[in-house]
Amino acid sequence: KFNMKIVAIYPGTFDPITLGHVNIIERSARLFDHVVVVVSYNREKTTLFSDKQRLQWVKDACAHLENVECQLYDGLVADACKTFGADVLIRGIRNGVDSEYEQNMAYMNQSIAPGLDTLCFFTDNELRYCSSSNVRELLKFDLDISSLVPNCVVETLNQGETK
Repeated sequence: KFNMKIVAIYPGTFDPITLGHVNIIERSARLFDHVVVVVSYNREKTTLFSDKQRLQWVKDACAHLENVECQLYDGLVADACKTFGADVLIRGIRNGVDSEYEQNMAYMNQSIAPGLDTLCFFTDNELRYCSSSNVRELLKFDLDISSLVPNCVVETLNQGETK
């Protein structure tokens, strides 16, 4: 009677993936049977790292989570939810600006995919300022990012092997 599997999707550009992203993925993996982390192409943004590199970092950062899969997706988030059979869209909120943006996006996604629920996680307090934008800014000035990103990102950048 209760064998229904609940699938959640966590989309993002992940340019690069941060410890804040990983925290939300881990928390989602505890709540849902299956979590699909979707590395999106975002035509609104110019990414610093390639799609292939961003996907690899996400896969590496999530390797310890058995019920998480990582995919590239080009298209609307609501359509990705349909493609992967997701019932729930996961988002993270660090502040009031994020909250307002995510509320608007939740309404839009539900109008495209009726029945799709958006679940927002509040970022853990120590990760409130952990954003990909902040990481990219620090990288411009060759500053240490190790407290903001998973080891896989630091190791790749230290080896100069970004793809």
